Amino acid sequence: MTVIEAQRETAKILREGGVENAMNEARFLLEDALGMDNVQLVTSYRNYACETCVETAFDWARRRAAGEPLQYILGHTDFMGLDIKVAPGVLIPRPETEGLCELLAEEAKARTAGTDGKVWPARILDLCTGSGCIAAWAAHAFPEADVAAADLSEDALAIARENCSAYEHRPGQITLLQGDLFEVVARNRPQRQLFDVILSNPPYIPSATVDALDREVKDFEPRLALDGGPAGMDLVGRIIREAPDHLAAGGLLLMEIDDTQEELVLAACAGSHRYVSYEVLRDLAGKVRYLKAIC
Repeated sequence: MTVIEAQRETAKILREGGVENAMNEARFLLEDALGMDNVQLVTSYRNYACETCVETAFDWARRRAAGEPLQYILGHTDFMGLDIKVAPGVLIPRPETEGLCELLAEEAKARTAGTDGKVWPARILDLCTGSGCIAAWAAHAFPEADVAAADLSEDALAIARENCSAYEHRPGQITLLQGDLFEVVARNRPQRQLFDVILSNPPYIPSATVDALDREVKDFEPRLALDGGPAGMDLVGRIIREAPDHLAAGGLLLMEIDDTQEELVLAACAGSHRYVSYEVLRDLAGKVRYLKAIC
């Protein structure tokens, strides 16, 4: 069987399982199964493919057709140009979370303009780190910064550990902590240092909405990383209330939120009386997606 025939057959399996963009996903599966990049795959279309590798691609396609996310099958995904390991037990990084990182990059550029090289941010905290994709990107993007990342799940931290170690600029640049939000951070923070930035993609989806998500999300991704309680505000509200105790003057809280929570998060910020400014921002699809608050 040639490479192009294998891709067509892989796509057929996916199509019969109701997978959209079947030909594209077939290409991703074949690239990994054959150990090729896209250019190598295309230039090898007329060549005969390794039979064992093709069978692997077919097996993966059957798993994908049964609803398993492509990223779990491949074991990795792209995030902000980084190759991030993923597995069941961690949330799959999404473009919306890349938007969170892009907001920090823009803020850092604005704050360091005309400061004669002063480093900002110097200390970054990533709450509910999951796969560690945000922490890994932060360490990679801000090589002089120290990054702390916390999560309740030890399974998630095992994956985060691999991702973070791959993108640290120096040993110990990223500190991984297991525990409940700021409680574990306070216990492990030397001299109660304050952070310049707190980033978080917490569980923020209202409980009833989780059950209505696509099967590849609700049946495969960890509910712990999705379900934010009745209004989705259980952890979001706690982070808004507690973050000012851990931020330096002028410190920034950037958090992903649900598009139903605009009024709730703005009211929480106002009620805390701890923020100098706060606003809700939209993602590329025009949906409410981020909270930006400054102490």
